Amino acid sequence: MTQSLSTLWRLAATALLALAVATPSANAQQPVIVDADMGVLNDDAAALFMLMNTPGVEVLGVTIVPGNTWMEQGTAYALRQLELVGRTDIPVFMGVREPLMGSRQPWLEAEERLWGKSEYLGAYSRPRPESYLTLATEPPIGYPTTKPSSEHAVDFIVRAVKAHPNQVTIFALGPATNLALAIRKNPEIVPLVKAVYYMGGAIDVPGNTTPAAEFNWWFDPESVRITLRAPFREQVIVPNDIAERVYYTKAEYDRIAAAPETAITKLYKQLHGPRFAKSPDARSFVWDALTSAIFLQPAIATKIEERFIDIDVAYGPNYGRSIGYHPSRRRSLDAPADFPAGTQKVKVLMDVDRTAFWNLYVDLMTKRR
Repeated sequence: MTQSLSTLWRLAATALLALAVATPSANAQQPVIVDADMGVLNDDAAALFMLMNTPGVEVLGVTIVPGNTWMEQGTAYALRQLELVGRTDIPVFMGVREPLMGSRQPWLEAEERLWGKSEYLGAYSRPRPESYLTLATEPPIGYPTTKPSSEHAVDFIVRAVKAHPNQVTIFALGPATNLALAIRKNPEIVPLVKAVYYMGGAIDVPGNTTPAAEFNWWFDPESVRITLRAPFREQVIVPNDIAERVYYTKAEYDRIAAAPETAITKLYKQLHGPRFAKSPDARSFVWDALTSAIFLQPAIATKIEERFIDIDVAYGPNYGRSIGYHPSRRRSLDAPADFPAGTQKVKVLMDVDRTAFWNLYVDLMTKRR
């Protein structure tokens, strides 16, 4: 972070100190924003469903960012799923169309020749659609009939945080481009955000797109660096270190499918049922759902470490690598000056209570309204 930007953060925090409000009562709604690269009943959708099915949590809006899917695809999927589960009261906001530094899609082949093949490319593996209503293939759940908000996702994030000072938790479930632009455009919102929960990074393990990098943070490293280095009051990271050690299997699916039918369980049976019928031993990860779980029930987190987290933005084989500085004999987490300038101390989830997690997951996916 440049000196001028650091000064701007401090000035913004000082100027807004007078706007601080009391902590909401236990009966107050907890406002959240879900910023996602949405898929069809994927981990982003599961995280959203968990939040919206929890009494006391108010999903102010879903903001769409490119990552696993292009922004146009994610918009179609978010709108249609909210229609199918009867929650069209939750608005959807279209965000940026590509990463902060622009799309790398045209030269990914050259990257692979130089640094090795990437295992997963997300949206980069297909052409970008012109519209959320003209995708390359019709969504398996159909196109939406509702429309996204006319307000840009970045402007919505700024407006929502200012309307609910010190109360909004932002879930950055994909690349952090929308959030990075929001705090660059309106840095005064940084001290007004209650917390940011990320699904991203590979702190002490290899990446899943390249040996160095986890996909979400590989897709737009510069944006993640901006948000990680912003002095939010609380930042919580769910990295691949734990996200790829929690498995969704037929046992969990069967618990959902056996429950009384709801709009969500119907989606599970329609979209997940055929896979388990064909391959009963199939299993997958639930990445983003873990962020919702530890927000809703903090006791599910059995191991959280405090680290100073940074990301490599040098264009090369380590592009997007997460850097998790921890204490040593020469540095202490209580001494920020011991770490690279601009890095912030954050919480990193390292393990969870699997039984408690799956009980919460199944309960919220089968909840009747």
